[in-house]
Amino acid sequence: MKFCIIGSGIAGALLNNVLTRDGHEVVIYDKTNINFRSGFGFLLLDNGVQGLKKLNVWKDISAEAKPVSEAKFYNPEGDLSHQHYFNEVFSISRYQFLKAVLSNSANVIDEQIELNESTTGLIAGNEAIDFSQFDAVLGCDGANSYTRKILNPEAKTEIMPTYELMGVVRSPFLNGLLGDDLHKYAIQNEGLTLGLLPVNDGEIIWYLQVNSHMHGTPVREKESLLDFFKAKVEHSENPMIQALLNAELETTYVWQGKKLIQSPYAAKNNIFLFGDAAHVVLPFTSQGTNSAIEDVAYFYEKIKQGLHPTQFSEEYSRVRLESVKTHVQFGLDIMNVFCSKSFDEVSQFSPISIRA
Repeated sequence: MKFCIIGSGIAGALLNNVLTRDGHEVVIYDKTNINFRSGFGFLLLDNGVQGLKKLNVWKDISAEAKPVSEAKFYNPEGDLSHQHYFNEVFSISRYQFLKAVLSNSANVIDEQIELNESTTGLIAGNEAIDFSQFDAVLGCDGANSYTRKILNPEAKTEIMPTYELMGVVRSPFLNGLLGDDLHKYAIQNEGLTLGLLPVNDGEIIWYLQVNSHMHGTPVREKESLLDFFKAKVEHSENPMIQALLNAELETTYVWQGKKLIQSPYAAKNNIFLFGDAAHVVLPFTSQGTNSAIEDVAYFYEKIKQGLHPTQFSEEYSRVRLESVKTHVQFGLDIMNVFCSKSFDEVSQFSPISIRA
């Protein structure tokens, strides 16, 4: 079969890998170079790991992943206030993940993807993408998906009051101090928390969770983002935070919390959506990536059964949206607690959404 993939993030890269591996013809578009994603990372939870095993790529990815034993919460005074123990949870940088799965895949076509004037189709550069030429068009183009706009013309994203300011730092010393644990520090008693996640190769993924109503929103420019971050955390006397500030801080990124509304379809006819294009999950859950992996695993299982995509698009839409509903609601619940309760109350909740 012939597939067109829009976007080469986590879901797009996985689809590229498994479909190319099985001898299908794959055309994949993404303007963003893989190196831009270097450093940012995430937690692989049980459902994500099981999905990767179904896709037969876990062996390659596990070589780059780091087991995470627990999450430790520290109050503003620097005291350990709560702990959550994990079972089969791993950290990995986005770059390491993509590098592992893109090694045996079709080349990404470096073209800007846009909607056509009538918003009924996509344009790659100056060329229209003819959906009828493909057995399926697979939208993996994120929270602001153009593919979703074609499938769900009324779809909108509602901005939530929380966001994460993220970055990466290479510090074997700090990585060693963290060991196998995710650390979360209350910078203030409400609405401002710093997370430190160790990954392989001595890197640390840091992320500042912010209630914008209480602590404002930075200008989205590299130096301004770093200045905002330093201003928010530099007064902390915690030695781990001071060690982070003394390291060479690099790339920063703002992950704005969003809620997807009026988007009833994850697939229709030969158009399919994956990950944030299909369902936006707030970062409190750590389920954005893991749910995207599940999307790919479900789609791939049907293809392996010999079904044509149009034979199961309705089922895919219903099953995948229903499956992610719990994670979406959990993220909204945790956001509300984060915005209205003390850090001690927030720390009582599991920092991730793990399916039983």
